[in-house]
Amino acid sequence: MHRTTFESYRQRRHGASLVLFAALGLLAALAVATSGSAASAAGCSFCGKNLILNSGAEAGKGLTATGTEGAVPGWTNTAGQFGAAAYTGFGVGWFTASSTGPKDRGKNYFFGGTTPTATSAKASIGAQTIKLPAGAAGHTATLSGWLGNYGSDTASVRAAFTDGSGNTLSVVRIGPDSTLGGGNMGYRSRSGRVPAGAVSVTITITFTDHANYNLAGADDISLVLT
Repeated sequence: MHRTTFESYRQRRHGASLVLFAALGLLAALAVATSGSAASAAGCSFCGKNLILNSGAEAGKGLTATGTEGAVPGWTNTAGQFGAAAYTGFGVGWFTASSTGPKDRGKNYFFGGTTPTATSAKASIGAQTIKLPAGAAGHTATLSGWLGNYGSDTASVRAAFTDGSGNTLSVVRIGPDSTLGGGNMGYRSRSGRVPAGAVSVTITITFTDHANYNLAGADDISLVLT
């Protein structure tokens, strides 16, 4: 073989070997990272689970008539008349079983109420405080849910992370969203990090009232750590 040709051949083989070694090194690094992530996820007992209780308003009775009220299990009414409405039974144009919303919806959804207490308040608000699991700090917290405005009434949800003294450390919020309306709900989601020192998180659903009845709604609210 001609010397020049041989040298060129040897250089090509050397270059190919370097590319092969680099590729093998990258694959090994990816394997280690993947196994580490899998081990971390496998060792996280709370990851991937919805921390919110009665997240779809299914526990308790969904209201089917105006002027009525009822407590929503797992939630505290802090303003107005926070309640749960049935997808079927109202018959006056609220969110229905056939309107846009969760595919796996149950029989009820959260709403702002039709009683004088609801209509005289600027907003109907329901809240739930959750004790965070040990080791939650640093994990990604994703707040999501289906929100529905009705006329000028709007829906929003916030997750406020607090320390042992009740001080708010950070907040993740979805809504209000002016693009929602027409008797349909829209899915919204936002993520943030659980701050160091957080021991609890308070989920607050707010339905603002700018008209007569407070007809905004929400369903399938979720807070998941990963």
